[in-house]
Amino acid sequence: MNYHDQMIDIMRERERLLARSDAQRTELTTIARQWEGPLQVADRALAGINYLRSHPVILGVLIAVLVVIQRRGLWGWVRRGFVLWRAYRALGKAKLKFTA
Repeated sequence: MNYHDQMIDIMRERERLLARSDAQRTELTTIARQWEGPLQVADRALAGINYLRSHPVILGVLIAVLVVIQRRGLWGWVRRGFVLWRAYRALGKAKLKFTA
């Protein structure tokens, strides 16, 4: 195989790799677009959680308003609050493990 044939093989391989790269780039763009909406929802939820963490009085007022509006009894709300508190603590620990 002479130099000219080697260069032709290299150019063919280059073209094949460029086409493969373009196909992968297109596929990645499609996947990213599919995840855009769910990730925006998750970002908003995390922003809301962070806001309530930094403003606990607002959270307390919201809970008090819900208790008054629902009138389903304080014991049910205490149980729900305890479950939510445990979930919040578990998510906080999971977040620390995830970010560390």
